Amino acid sequence: MPAHQAEFIEKDEIKLVGFSITESLNHVLESRIVGKLRETLAERKADIKHRKEAGIYLIQIYNQEGQWTHDTPFQHVVGFEVSALDEIPTDMTTFILPPGRFVRIVHHGAESEIGHTYDYINNTYGERPIDIEYWNDIYSLEQTDSQIDILIPAK
Repeated sequence: MPAHQAEFIEKDEIKLVGFSITESLNHVLESRIVGKLRETLAERKADIKHRKEAGIYLIQIYNQEGQWTHDTPFQHVVGFEVSALDEIPTDMTTFILPPGRFVRIVHHGAESEIGHTYDYINNTYGERPIDIEYWNDIYSLEQTDSQIDILIPAK
């Protein structure tokens, strides 16, 4: 496993259009619901007006009441970044990520191995209210040379 390198970055506000669910990590892994939502979103990219990039974001917003476990439901937002929040498909939702300073860590390798990167993040940075993943190409996520950007709030 490659060494993890972290860098601090500033991000402007990010407006997203896509899907949102509230589920536990165990249910997400068992059902593959987030993977299915991102595939559906990619198939429907032409329905999303003002789309900025080809990549897809995953925003994971954790419940701040009590200790998190793999069975604790939390919000997952899968969406494309857009320049404007109008003409939203009726079965989709919006989410705005406020501007801020983040730590960027790149997961190198297949998405199925991302748990090792999150182990590093959890051991190094501890609890946090939100994780952000950016998938540049969802069709190459299981390739050994795949990269997934992970952003966490800087303390």
